[in-house]
Amino acid sequence: VMAAPTIHVFAEENLGDPIDIKVDIIHLEPVTAVAFPVVPIQEELTTLRFWVDIAELENASLRARIKTTEAIEKITRNRERKARDKMERQFASVQESQQLD
Repeated sequence: VMAAPTIHVFAEENLGDPIDIKVDIIHLEPVTAVAFPVVPIQEELTTLRFWVDIAELENASLRARIKTTEAIEKITRNRERKARDKMERQFASVQESQQLD
């Protein structure tokens, strides 16, 4: 087994963090060893959790608005139906009184 060469590839975000890529000469299977600092990943996770929390709050707010809008529409439809029924009764009453005259 020959010694595997080490090729340093630099990440775009952190130019100081090398990524070692080694190749097993016998099987020609790439073996990747990546070492990332723990702190930036934790910060990234914290930031992502923060944005997820904000998105969940926005979704809850939108769901509440939708329910409120649906309730208003239902009330409006009921009032329109009652007004239409009342107008039809009044119209029928007027027609009936005109027929009696």
